[in-house]
Amino acid sequence: MDSESKEEQQCTASSAVMSSLETQFLSVPHQLESASLSWSIRKSLHSSTVLMDDCHFGFPTRSLRAGFHALPPLPEPQTLRLRPASLRTQEISHLLARVFRNLYTAQVIGDDLSDSLIKARGSEDARHEEFLDQLQQARAIYKQRLDEAAMLERHIMQARARDIAETEHTTKQSRLQVVETPVKLPPVKTAFRWCLDSKLMRKHHLISTEDYYTDPVPFCPAPKDKSTLGCSKLTFSCEQRFLRKSELDREAEEHCRQLTECDDFEYTVDSLGSISKAKERTTDSVKKTSRPKNKKWMEHLQVPQRALDRRLLASMENRNHFLKNPRFFPPNTPHGGKSLIVPLSKPERRASLNAEPEWSCTDAPVFLAKPSVGFFTDYEIGPVYEMVIALQNTTSTSRFLRVLPPSSPYFALGLGMFPGKGGIVAPGMTCQYIVQFIPDCLGDFDDFILVETQSPHTLVIPLQARRPPPVLTLSPVLDCGHCLIGGVKITKFICKNVGFSVGKFCIMPQKSWPPPSFRAVATTGFVEQPPFGVMPSVFELAPGYAILLEVLFLPTGLGQAEETFIIVCDNCQIKEVVVVGTGQLVALDLIHISGGKNEPDPGELKDLTAQYFIRFEPENVQSTPKKQLIIRNAT
Repeated sequence: MDSESKEEQQCTASSAVMSSLETQFLSVPHQLESASLSWSIRKSLHSSTVLMDDCHFGFPTRSLRAGFHALPPLPEPQTLRLRPASLRTQEISHLLARVFRNLYTAQVIGDDLSDSLIKARGSEDARHEEFLDQLQQARAIYKQRLDEAAMLERHIMQARARDIAETEHTTKQSRLQVVETPVKLPPVKTAFRWCLDSKLMRKHHLISTEDYYTDPVPFCPAPKDKSTLGCSKLTFSCEQRFLRKSELDREAEEHCRQLTECDDFEYTVDSLGSISKAKERTTDSVKKTSRPKNKKWMEHLQVPQRALDRRLLASMENRNHFLKNPRFFPPNTPHGGKSLIVPLSKPERRASLNAEPEWSCTDAPVFLAKPSVGFFTDYEIGPVYEMVIALQNTTSTSRFLRVLPPSSPYFALGLGMFPGKGGIVAPGMTCQYIVQFIPDCLGDFDDFILVETQSPHTLVIPLQARRPPPVLTLSPVLDCGHCLIGGVKITKFICKNVGFSVGKFCIMPQKSWPPPSFRAVATTGFVEQPPFGVMPSVFELAPGYAILLEVLFLPTGLGQAEETFIIVCDNCQIKEVVVVGTGQLVALDLIHISGGKNEPDPGELKDLTAQYFIRFEPENVQSTPKKQLIIRNAT
């Protein structure tokens, strides 16, 4: 019986251990079953094996149950984090780890593990799926908080950078207004308040600039003026001293002026003695009361210092009186060279001083273009046309030049060919440039080339491409006349090219202009715009040649019809042609009936739609009576 009771006790203990293991395995997600066991599971397994071994060796059942429920396995304490070496760091994780211990330093689900769990979703366990949903929501909130923190940090850094730039600019402007002194200037007012968004700071529960600024915010920032710094202003005592000195000088000058402005002619000849005595008294009073008038001798330098300053000024002037480079001055000027094409004219002596010169020497050209205008004619689409433009130096000094190419893609400028090395052109010599023309149509083109030198004037060389356009002898209005409704009328018109160049033409309806592509519009043989049609739609005419244009008129209604066609040439010129026609019904007039017109008798049957009534006389059988009708076409 004892052995049986012992076996039952061992079975119950093992079943309790296995049930605890099953609950621990069920708490772990289904996807982690194949992974390694956690530290707590391993420890519980180790303790369970120890208990099973103890039970196997025959310990009391009561003490085993009491020890299993009363002494749960304690988790091992987590290791503390090291304190950072730098005293300026903001890392406080070591403080949180020391205070909260296992709550802060416990293992968390990392990014790699959470990514793998979310990617491997699809378990049948509803609790595991709910856990993954909560994990995904927590990760989304965590990422959103990180993005907001990064955005706030970036905004604060940008505001700080703008504040530093504004402070440096204000300091630089203030230094320009103040004479350089060995004393360091005080700092200017910061602009960090206006660079930071206070609403954004309050939204994320951060301290804003309005929390520590007590003055009210203005509706708009005040305009910036040129205000002087406080350190450069006069103090109160200095202002009083200067004011007192200026007042004393002004009073003395006014008193002297009043005494000296006395009119000497008011006295008679008999009172000369009294006048002289009065003058002596006034001069004595002036000498006693007024200060010396000529005070400039006190500001004069001593003779040695004056001579030294004059020598310094003379040396500074000698540095500016050097031989000027004639390349930087226009021709026929005091410092510029002579022009080889414009003679230096002497001024007329008898000419009036107020007369304005008709031509200035500064207008003398430095370079002369040959030809003066780049002109292209008789060109076609596809080939590249070239022209050589020579630039001749018309001054007596060697000069450099810079040629700016055309701006349009139809003209191109090649490299320059100079008479010597270094890109310099000697007097009277020429340099050559090749201008290329690449047309994409037969229209007109305009552009220019700029030639820059040391002269203030820029030489402009126009570039033009002109091709004589073809001229067609076609009337702007083509009248097809009258036509019966439902009929067809063909009218021919002669079209001749009286111009001086070959042209290719395409006829299209007005509603198709401008076309997206000429290939889609240019139909071979016939172009239609009801009730008219024109053929041919595409043709080519050489100078002096002609072609017949056939216009088809197919009226469908009564009255005049009018449509507009556009003739497009390959030189991008267009011509509008209006085609006109009138649709009519059949109209006949009965002029004469042999035997005269008859009238129906009362009660006699007749056709109500008939306009005329013709009666034949009674005749014999097999006889053939005749009547002659004359009908006129009234259309």
